Amino acid sequence: MKRVILLALVLSAMAAAQTTCTLSSIVGTYTVSYLGWVSMATPGGTMVTLPGTIVGVISIGYGGALSGGGTVSVAGMGPTADYDISGTAAVNSDCTGTLKMQPKPRAGGPAGTQTDRFIFNPVDRSLLTTTVDMGPVYYPTLVGTWKQVSAVPNTAAW
Repeated sequence: MKRVILLALVLSAMAAAQTTCTLSSIVGTYTVSYLGWVSMATPGGTMVTLPGTIVGVISIGYGGALSGGGTVSVAGMGPTADYDISGTAAVNSDCTGTLKMQPKPRAGGPAGTQTDRFIFNPVDRSLLTTTVDMGPVYYPTLVGTWKQVSAVPNTAAW
């Protein structure tokens, strides 16, 4: 009986020690970096895979709104492309969540879509992300790190 009570106390303490996240847990301004590959279907149906990087500064506001900007380099070819970012963040109590972004090229053209899933680390105030969707003809394999530089959602500009 003593073992059962001890086990119950240990499990209760472990459950109490687990971090619970809310949207306010991830509010702030972040430096953002991604590295990986994006496969694209060409008009002929051939798949092309190119390496890519993204860096930028993005804020998550008190209501979950994303704002900021960044630059994208694909295969090291040509100049980088600068983007303005808008979108929304949602977080679950287990500190996982989703980022839905609309990157709009500053050079003109329509905004794209990007959906990431993330894990928030409350100890170092960072998000570890993986991009799961970039629209109908793109197949991403991108891993990102969002490092919080301010707990305040400042105006983030690239």
